[in-house]
Amino acid sequence: MEGGNQVHVWENTYIMQPKDEEKFLPSKVTETIERVMNEYFKDKEYAAEEAKNWTLDVSNDIKAAVKELNIPRYKIIVQVVIGEQASQGIRVASKFLWDVTSDNWASYTFQNASLFAVGMVFGCYYE
Repeated sequence: MEGGNQVHVWENTYIMQPKDEEKFLPSKVTETIERVMNEYFKDKEYAAEEAKNWTLDVSNDIKAAVKELNIPRYKIIVQVVIGEQASQGIRVASKFLWDVTSDNWASYTFQNASLFAVGMVFGCYYE
């Protein structure tokens, strides 16, 4: 008997779409993004040298919180954009090729007197 070298054989599940109770619901995900971002940015003032670390931290926090929603068989993609509030405008756009019956997205924009942060979460169902 050989030790430690196990081979896993993965079988097809033939599950081609999520059940209604297992779908990515933008309303629940938006609430989660809002909660995480409001908590994270509540006492922060914009600092260009810190913004890079903030984007990494808050995107990881959002991803962990969305995973706690137990949305099975979805790949979760999180994108966060942070900028200084300086009376400017910004538009953030994304484009994907996906299945409109099962894939979805949610976003939330946090603003205070010093900064703005846009958090986007994309849920892509995989068979």
